[in-house]
Amino acid sequence: MSRYGLVAFASSLDQVGVFGRTVDHAALALRTIAGYDPLDSTSAAVPVPDYCAAARGGMTGVVVGKPKEYFPDDLDPRIRERCDRALDELARLGAEIRDVSLPHSRLAIEVYYIIAPAEASSNLARFDGVRYGARLSGDGLRGMYEATRSGGFGPEVTRRILLGTYVLSAGYYDAYYRKAQQVRALITRDFARVFNSGVHLLFTPTTPTPAFELGSKSDPYEMYLSDVFTATANLAGVPAMSAPIGRVDGLPVGGQLIANHFDERQMFVAAYAIERGLGEDAHR
Repeated sequence: MSRYGLVAFASSLDQVGVFGRTVDHAALALRTIAGYDPLDSTSAAVPVPDYCAAARGGMTGVVVGKPKEYFPDDLDPRIRERCDRALDELARLGAEIRDVSLPHSRLAIEVYYIIAPAEASSNLARFDGVRYGARLSGDGLRGMYEATRSGGFGPEVTRRILLGTYVLSAGYYDAYYRKAQQVRALITRDFARVFNSGVHLLFTPTTPTPAFELGSKSDPYEMYLSDVFTATANLAGVPAMSAPIGRVDGLPVGGQLIANHFDERQMFVAAYAIERGLGEDAHR
């Protein structure tokens, strides 16, 4: 999907996604907006299949990997139970469930929150009130810069810009940003190894805990840890989606499907199967 026209946050991580009430809605939206765009230099000239046709696909012969790193002993038992139920349903429909390992996934949060802020710091530097973005008045040029940056960016954006500026600064670039990129390459290699071993798809929890109440968490690091299972796909550049697999205390629980590069159709085949197999259980 073309990123032309987006405000760049983290250039090597930015991507466009879709939401839908059903798998079919998401498949239709993706089929409509996906495709090569010459206005985006990162766009790939790869044919776009009919994702909606994946509804007719079956799970017989499909190997679904269950990464052990995404099912740790301290995983919330309610999340584990609903993931196991979804995996059992895929197996009932003919899939082979295979235990796999993505050993460098445990480093994903640290890597993501070094690379993303660093690239955000670089990209958002242009919003200085002179060439881009809103301008707030201040005492002289420096005062205008300070007022614009302070008033134009919220606390989380400011936090990430400061963190990114720090890891890119002289003396810290090699220790943080370069090292994070090296570990990112190892994470990408883990995914390639698993997919090259005959695994067609990976299934993981979307989050390690059930949804939390609005405003119940204020610690940024605690919030960041909610991304522990989803950041890896973003770092490796592979397609992933979350499908509903149940509820906890009335709030939805998601199961994450991760496919190989440009194999979104296989991802949708499994999502359709989970939706059909779980039926109303996916929403309770």
